[in-house]
Amino acid sequence: MQRKASKKLLLIGSSKGNAHLLNFKALIAPYFDEILIVSGHQIEGHQAIQLDFSLKHPLRIFKNVAALRRVIFDFNPDVIHVHQANSYGFITTLANRQAKPLVLTAWGSDVLLLPKKNWFYKSMVRFVLKRAQKITADAQLMAEAIMELAPKRAVLVANFGVDFMIPTVPIEKQQLIYSNRMHEPLYRINEVILQSADFLKANPSWKLILAANGSQTEALKQLAAEHLPVGSFEFVGFLKPEDNRNYYAKAKVYISIPVSDGTAISLLEAMAFGCIPLVSDLPANKEWIHSGTNGIICSSNLSADIEKGLQLDAELVANANRKLIEANATKAVNRERFFKLYDQLLDLPASRKNKASLS
Repeated sequence: MQRKASKKLLLIGSSKGNAHLLNFKALIAPYFDEILIVSGHQIEGHQAIQLDFSLKHPLRIFKNVAALRRVIFDFNPDVIHVHQANSYGFITTLANRQAKPLVLTAWGSDVLLLPKKNWFYKSMVRFVLKRAQKITADAQLMAEAIMELAPKRAVLVANFGVDFMIPTVPIEKQQLIYSNRMHEPLYRINEVILQSADFLKANPSWKLILAANGSQTEALKQLAAEHLPVGSFEFVGFLKPEDNRNYYAKAKVYISIPVSDGTAISLLEAMAFGCIPLVSDLPANKEWIHSGTNGIICSSNLSADIEKGLQLDAELVANANRKLIEANATKAVNRERFFKLYDQLLDLPASRKNKASLS
């Protein structure tokens, strides 16, 4: 079967407070001729529709499902790709009624934490997983959690990939600790601040850079002012990609200690740019970091962990991590994984080299 001249994707997911959905769109865009995004939030600069995916008001769920069903009918996509097995996956599944090929991508908390809340959420996640034609996750532990919830379902392990763009003129590493996870309870930025206080007090030449933002930003600024030395920290807000890359390039240490996570793109980016990664003790992180070799799996004493990280040979860590990223986590590698998945879904030959070679 030859690939038709036009392919349309309906991409559904949350865009609030992060760039994951738009990063994914950029990753797989070469495969499709037209992509329409549907999200619960307004998205500027893209072909997008804003709909309500909340489950807070049961009577509105039927209205929300009907609204999405109209979008599916009018747009008539070849593929629907929904991100997260939460309310987005649930409403999408109900609206689609298995009319169009459906791909589900899990992000982490939707399959690791949400099913543990109560019976309803566990049933909802199972419902979504069982009705998707294809499922992807960015870490093996997530794939295993999915297969426990929906036995016999195959899961493609693929991440969104990183831009492997090392500066042509090397940027000298500085005494910077970089954290760019969202300012939400899940990511424990409060603990990054509190647990790094001893290190920053003992090492006045070092500075903690806190990027991103969120519902806790103002409270975190106050917390930092109360517990960290003056001038030892800076909140830089939500950064443009090039500014984010510059901080990776300058920072000696990268910290990410959420309570739950899949494969964080920010971790992969930090590894690509030669930071020493300090990450929480989670199975997904252990798929990338071998503590004491190419980073540190953190304990409850972050200041001590920073010291341990600085005892590693930074050049050896950087070289090992870049090789790991080149082999498994570039956009080119993961784009091809998703392209093959779409080929399988649409029963097409895996021979789009003119498309797949784009990076």
